Amino acid sequence: MDYSNHAGHVSDRRWRLLVLLVLLLSCLSACTSARKDETAAVRPSYEQYSRQELQERVKEEQAAFDAFTETVFRDSLCQNTISLHYYLTDPEAFGITDYPITLGEYSSQAIRDGQSADEELLRQLQTDYDYDSLTEEQQLTYDILEAGLESGLACEEYPLYYEYLSPNQGVQAELPILLAEYQFRRKQDVEDYLAILSILPDTFQQVLAFENEKSQAGLFMCDYVADQVIRGCRDIGADPENHFLLQVFADKLNQLEGLTEEERNGYISRNQELMNTCFFPAYQSLADGLEALKGTGTNPGGLAGFSNGKKYYEALVKSTTGSDRSIKDIKKLLLNRLSSDLSAINEILKDNESLYAQAAEFSFSLTEPAEILEDLKQKIQTDFPELETETTYTIKSVHPSLEDIMSPAMYLVAPIDRLSENIIYINEKENEDRSTLYATMAHEGYPGHLYQTVYSSAQASCNLRRILSFPGYSEGWGIYAEYYAYSLDTGTDARLAQIRAHNFSASMSIYALLDIYVNYDNWDREQTAAFLAECYGVENSAASDAAFYMMVSDPGYYLKYFVGYLEFCELRDRAQEELGMKFSLKEFHRFILETGDSPFWVLSKYMDQWIQEQQV
Repeated sequence: MDYSNHAGHVSDRRWRLLVLLVLLLSCLSACTSARKDETAAVRPSYEQYSRQELQERVKEEQAAFDAFTETVFRDSLCQNTISLHYYLTDPEAFGITDYPITLGEYSSQAIRDGQSADEELLRQLQTDYDYDSLTEEQQLTYDILEAGLESGLACEEYPLYYEYLSPNQGVQAELPILLAEYQFRRKQDVEDYLAILSILPDTFQQVLAFENEKSQAGLFMCDYVADQVIRGCRDIGADPENHFLLQVFADKLNQLEGLTEEERNGYISRNQELMNTCFFPAYQSLADGLEALKGTGTNPGGLAGFSNGKKYYEALVKSTTGSDRSIKDIKKLLLNRLSSDLSAINEILKDNESLYAQAAEFSFSLTEPAEILEDLKQKIQTDFPELETETTYTIKSVHPSLEDIMSPAMYLVAPIDRLSENIIYINEKENEDRSTLYATMAHEGYPGHLYQTVYSSAQASCNLRRILSFPGYSEGWGIYAEYYAYSLDTGTDARLAQIRAHNFSASMSIYALLDIYVNYDNWDREQTAAFLAECYGVENSAASDAAFYMMVSDPGYYLKYFVGYLEFCELRDRAQEELGMKFSLKEFHRFILETGDSPFWVLSKYMDQWIQEQQV
């Protein structure tokens, strides 16, 4: 498993809120992870040792496990140069002195090779280390790694169902922003950056070859999605002489100390040449290659339209959400939440229908990003533990050339050896109306991604744990933080904030349900349009088509956000029910954050232990 790719660097919120205030009124008239007994027979028995010998053996076991996880950590980061650079400002301090320049491998064979490597890694984990001899933190690392490997292997059973390209989340869409924020801390960073540009044509050729293989197997994307990807590729190279990466490169060089004027000019010249001979041609070639494949995508809908699509979707949803619920149970969970949100809105409006019109014009009192973050930092202290690590952040705007393909907002994950470096991007085009920017900044900043990343990373002593990422946990936490923000703004009418919070939640339920309907129940455009029209009053065919193709282009995308959020809510509610008066929201949040990124079935197991400790 390439953990650097799984971990990712850009955390975003691409979903759009449906305009539900009108639509809603029309509606209103566990799995416990046990240790695997089958592996116990191959683990060593220490019964024949004396107490002193046993203690020494236990120490050796723990040291060996630490060495194992550190090796996995280093090997994983070396599989992608951008991941290595983003996670570590000083690779040599972590024993990484020599590494290949690579953006990873993009082929069905690479996925199969990864499957074999993951199987071997899982075998080593389960047979070479005695679980009971490990420290509590090592056992947590063991459980998280084991869960990640097992869920990842389920997806790898279907290598040609992977999709490296999508309009907003594909490798081609994320690369420009990752290159723009590729920091130059030393000359070697500049050399590595230029080397990355030089290999981009070969990398995109790998991606294109993979798409050809998908096409031959009848698994290529539909023309609508292909057109969006192609358009994005062509837009990136539309104005090569004035491309923003050229100016960004020069600006970063100006901030790099120790360069002579000759060196600086030389780097600028080399970058210009590589952009013209590698970067722009790579995007052009990818667009041309995809253009040639148009028409070969025989399935106009979601994953369920493919022979093994439903099986892959089940594995994909488990892996991305971190939930071990069946698709049927997830659907039930979503429908119940949607019903409760609609009922809550109805309850608020029943005594004062005029609130409906006011809610449509709702705006948080703060609309400037920096001011919002400072306000959030102060207000979350009641319910969230203090962030002890000194933290700074920079707020940037997405370059205009990327506004059409980038998310409304993004958090760029901080290096684990320099957690103070945090960057939040805002897509100004998507945030012209800043009425709900307060909630967005809570998602990306405090107590969302920035806060969670810094807190959890600072708590973990295992480097591997600091790069392992489970989308359901991280994005679910972002939604959890965003929903929480609606309770914070004391400058607005609390009733209006509650309406908008429930509206936000209901919108997410609908998107998540559509994800299942399209990719698991095999709904087509007409069924999607009928559902939105009959149940929620959406009569605009362009809007329903857009919703349909969002699900087609990124299967499971919306589920990792909202199912992750609902899993956090379920854990919180269960803890509150079992602890009663002993329940502390701040301590619950502390437990979640100190456990860190993990699947929810692992979190649930450790929460059982945490509840027992709180009851003492």
